[in-house]
Amino acid sequence: MFLLLTAKIFAQDISQRNVPAVVFNAFQLKYGNASDVEWRLEKGNYRVNFEVNGKDHELRLDDRGKIVKHEQDLYVSEIPKVVLETIQKKVPFFDVENAGKITENGKTTFEINFEIDDKGHDFWIDEKGKLLKYEKELKRNEIPGLIGSNITTNFGNLDIDNAELTEENGKVIYHLSGEINDMDHEFIFTEKAKIIKHSQDLRKNEIPAVILSTINEKFQGYEIHVAELEEDSTASFYDIQLRKSKEKVTLMFNHKGEIMNSTKKQ
Repeated sequence: MFLLLTAKIFAQDISQRNVPAVVFNAFQLKYGNASDVEWRLEKGNYRVNFEVNGKDHELRLDDRGKIVKHEQDLYVSEIPKVVLETIQKKVPFFDVENAGKITENGKTTFEINFEIDDKGHDFWIDEKGKLLKYEKELKRNEIPGLIGSNITTNFGNLDIDNAELTEENGKVIYHLSGEINDMDHEFIFTEKAKIIKHSQDLRKNEIPAVILSTINEKFQGYEIHVAELEEDSTASFYDIQLRKSKEKVTLMFNHKGEIMNSTKKQ
């Protein structure tokens, strides 16, 4: 059983002959028996994906050949007992589906994934068995009643698409997303049902008049393509995407209708 290393961020594929000798030699010295080797240049580092004895590895090296980060798949038998014991404190009975080991800055983290009743569980645990982070998908009946009541009272009935619990650094948060009156909403709550963040799609008639006035004055000929409200405990902002032909303008407004940020693309 493996953890497939599928994280994808912008990178440039390069051929092996374009890898600096100091980098390639450092790799060869440690993994001379690697197969299916693929190189990429990524943010100044060299990322190499390869296999050893049928297991996937991903290595990142700086331009001097020093290993910056190493990710590798694990067999279940390779997971330390102390890591499994930490998982059992949360989930007594489980079957590991994917397991990986991440080494970075001298620290080792084990990432373990599995599903129970089609709901995912993801653990990040250090080599001493300390729980660093835990995420799990929730069934509707696992969502605290206070959170459901808060949403219903202040926003309406949420048709839930996804619900997740995240525990990190001893704190628990709940992330819910779905639709209210056919409009997308996302919520992040504390375990005491206090809203940390809320975002929602807006219809044109829900955009404050002061913002519409600014758009009509400064962006004549543009049409509103997407409108979204984002709010937390300290402030609220409106993200508005405008379009005119092939031009696209994204604006961020405060509640006073003032433009806080803008980007334009052709």
